[in-house]
Amino acid sequence: MTTTPSPSNAAGRLRATLADELQPAQIVRSLASGALIYVLELIVVLSFAALIFSGDLTGLLPSGFGFLMAGDALVCGVVSILSSWPGSTANTQDTPSAIMAAAAAATVALLPAAVGAEQKLATVLMLIVVTTLTAGVLFLLLGIFKLGGLVRFLPFPVMGGFLAATGWLLFAGGIAVMTAAPLGPALFAGNELVRWLPGLLAGIALTVGMARSNHPLVLPGIIVVAIILFYAAAALSRAPISELGNQGWLVGSVPAGGLLRMTITPRNLALADWSAILANIGRAAPVLVIAPIALLLNANGLELIARRDIALNRELIASGIANLAAGLVGGVIGYHAVSNSALNRSTAGGKRLASLLAALFIGLTVLVGAPFLPYVPKFILGGVLVMLGIGLMQEWIYRAWFKFPKVDFLVIMLIAAVIVWQGFLPGLGAGLLAATILFIVSYSRVSVVKHALRGREARSLVVRSPGEEALLDKLKERLLVLKLHGFVFFGTANSLYERIRDEVRRANLGYIVLDFSQVTGLDATGMLSFEKLRQLAEERKVVLVFTGLFHKNLQRIALADRLARGGLPEQPGVVYVFQDMDRGVEWCEEQLLADAGRGNKPARTLAEHLDGILDAAQLSRLLAHLECREVETGEYLMRQGDMPDDLYIIESGQVTAQIELPDRGAIRLETMQGGRTVGELGFYLGTARNASVVAEGPGRVYRLTRAGLAQMEQADPEAAAALHRLAVFSLGDRLLQMNRTVVALQR
Repeated sequence: MTTTPSPSNAAGRLRATLADELQPAQIVRSLASGALIYVLELIVVLSFAALIFSGDLTGLLPSGFGFLMAGDALVCGVVSILSSWPGSTANTQDTPSAIMAAAAAATVALLPAAVGAEQKLATVLMLIVVTTLTAGVLFLLLGIFKLGGLVRFLPFPVMGGFLAATGWLLFAGGIAVMTAAPLGPALFAGNELVRWLPGLLAGIALTVGMARSNHPLVLPGIIVVAIILFYAAAALSRAPISELGNQGWLVGSVPAGGLLRMTITPRNLALADWSAILANIGRAAPVLVIAPIALLLNANGLELIARRDIALNRELIASGIANLAAGLVGGVIGYHAVSNSALNRSTAGGKRLASLLAALFIGLTVLVGAPFLPYVPKFILGGVLVMLGIGLMQEWIYRAWFKFPKVDFLVIMLIAAVIVWQGFLPGLGAGLLAATILFIVSYSRVSVVKHALRGREARSLVVRSPGEEALLDKLKERLLVLKLHGFVFFGTANSLYERIRDEVRRANLGYIVLDFSQVTGLDATGMLSFEKLRQLAEERKVVLVFTGLFHKNLQRIALADRLARGGLPEQPGVVYVFQDMDRGVEWCEEQLLADAGRGNKPARTLAEHLDGILDAAQLSRLLAHLECREVETGEYLMRQGDMPDDLYIIESGQVTAQIELPDRGAIRLETMQGGRTVGELGFYLGTARNASVVAEGPGRVYRLTRAGLAQMEQADPEAAAALHRLAVFSLGDRLLQMNRTVVALQR
């Protein structure tokens, strides 16, 4: 039973948290950690801004950087406050940024050539706002309705294809940030090669450095060294900084008054070309599929870092609120970052204060301005994008070759190729189509048959005479029992039909029992195979017995109704339906015995039943100590929970041992006929009856009380020995049949 925490308990936890976070030593650690996270996010977000505001939007990079930084500050701050793990750190993410870059480029391409920079900026900003706000609402809904687990159903190769394509787009985008030349031979012209080659080398250096060491200073250290080398080369060539800016080597000037700009304003709403936005919203839509999956993958990574479970639905809510806030200021979609969260844990012990300080520093940069921004070389931004792209391609192309089955790898490459050539939306369609085909092919190879039993192993709970048991053993090939499981659709249903068809052709089958008790559903397209199965049964004179269709739940009722409406109702001589597998197998056994001339058998005496177990003299001595009783239909010989004061030997009729449950009724354990002992286990052990025994029809039984046994053992030891022999035979026969079934189920 859960209880709502009292205000005093909540206040106590808050005081304990503040006492832990605000210790002087901890504040110093959090300050250092927040500063490192700030530097890393600054570099990465500036690179994403350069990716989105490239090409025709290059002149808008400083303004675009302000919008993305404002959104990043809100994402980082809100997630750090609301996350279930204090060390969670979030930032603007690479995959959404790559998708937005492609969507922004396509949107601007639709604008008239005479459109000014202000209208281009307003159009791209509104595209970003709509996408980020929609993602925020989606995150919120998934979290509020606890649907976070649904994102796990997207096939992993589909996600891998998206990330592999994102890697290439980041790599290509990094090159585009540094040079205006298109990908191709033009890149290797002397003046263009000089522009992007340093960034490529910087990206490779960053990749190697990050792979060799996870120290938080590796990334900023390499960047600082690269910037120093750049300005050293500029000094040697005596190129003034103003000339470097004019030639496109640097980011460019920052708008006066800082980076903060209002996003959703009447002017921006009026300037934005909404027809161009609507025409390209489909290019941005795949991010709504990718972002929740990427958040899930990052949450799994956080669990490894934090060494604790992460509440996915709570993280979705936190990310939803964060993206709603970020969308209002023009920020791109962001969520938890594994690398920065790991940095928080290693440097500050995983504290909220570190992330909050990082968010504060980013916010101050937006408010106060970034005087250093004009002096950042573009090849640094391109190098960071190249590093991110190489990392994704290394993980989802190179390592995927060794990690995934080759078919899954081909799906990854197919999706990546379609995205690179046609865009993310066609890639999403191609991925889902490929994954669906792969699922159908793979799942159709999974047998819907959980167990296949012959007549010798699949016996009903009716205990028969030794002669009937021996006859059923001889007729074992005439009965096949298939216990089905899982979801039956057209692929698995067809495999089932082909298996039964081969069995019918190979063996002398007369009866086939199909048990549906563990079937979770039946696809309408699978009914064709069952209709073919009915036709096969008519042609080959085989009887189909369906069991497990009826139960006290809607799923079973729907299953039975679907089979009936699909052309498989009960049909005398072809299709029969029974409540459970045991009753169905019992009916088949009766038919097999009747086919062999043992049906409607005359009543047999107890001596005939026990022939081969006790001779006439032993039986006569035993019966002298027993009480003969006539029983009627429904009469209880024993009741569940009673003390075991007697046992019975059946001469005629049959009785059933059953467990009686208040919520499920009676469950049959065993049905016994002439020659069987009843209740001997409890009688010998002295334990309370674990089942009731009820007569299924008129019959005759012999009763022995506990007092009668004691008297018989003293007065007539030979009669007592005969009783013990009979009891051992009954118990041993039950154990033998049970062993047969267990062995068959292990095959």
